[in-house]
Amino acid sequence: MLFQVKDFAGDAGAIAAILRALDANANVAGDPAAGQIEVAAQLTSGQVIAALQAAGYEASRVSEPRQIHVSGGSTCCGSCS
Repeated sequence: MLFQVKDFAGDAGAIAAILRALDANANVAGDPAAGQIEVAAQLTSGQVIAALQAAGYEASRVSEPRQIHVSGGSTCCGSCS
């Protein structure tokens, strides 16, 4: 899940620690230039946002690009057949 975090200074470790209190296996990667974090966790986007807000971060979910289905193309997931 991709999130926009206001005033994200690149300390993905601090954000990971916040989320690992809820999911010990949470992984966080940050892009300080874009002010975004990528979260891989067994948490809903609402749980991530609530945890970050409780820690003083203003966060919102970013829509991720959707894969376009192309018949016979490399983006086919196989679920249509």
